[in-house]
Amino acid sequence: MLEILSDIEASPTPYHAVARARALLVEGGFVPLDLGAAFPGSPGRYLIDRGGALVAWSTDAGRTPRAGASTAEHFGFCVVGAHTDSPNLRLRANAALASAGWEQVGVEVYGGALYNSWLDRDLGLAGRVMVRQA
Repeated sequence: MLEILSDIEASPTPYHAVARARALLVEGGFVPLDLGAAFPGSPGRYLIDRGGALVAWSTDAGRTPRAGASTAEHFGFCVVGAHTDSPNLRLRANAALASAGWEQVGVEVYGGALYNSWLDRDLGLAGRVMVRQA
C-alpha cells in the first residue's frame, strides 16, 4: 500500500505518471521502442511512450496456454492501458493578469475537481514548459 502511495505522490502530472510507469516496466524487462523505427518481429515485452501516454505489450509465442486460458493467454498477446490524466488547475492561454497591484496567473479547472479536498492545500506548479522562439 505504501508503494502505491509513493508512486501517486511522485506523479503530480500525466507526464510524471508515465515516466514512473515506464521506469517500472523497464525494470521489469520491457524494452522501450522508438516510434520512428520498425518494431521487432520477435516475441518479447515492449513499450512505447510519448508525452503523457504509454502503451506496453507482451508477446510470448512459445508459451503453452494453461487449461481454461482466456483468448489473450491462448494467443500469447496482452495489452494493458490506463488513463493518466488527473483533475487539476491548468494555466489559461493568456494567463498573465494584474489586479490591485498584484501580478497573478489565470487558471482554469481541468477534469472533475473535488474542490473541498483542495481548500486546505498549498498550490504548486508541475508539468511541462514550452517556449516559442520568435
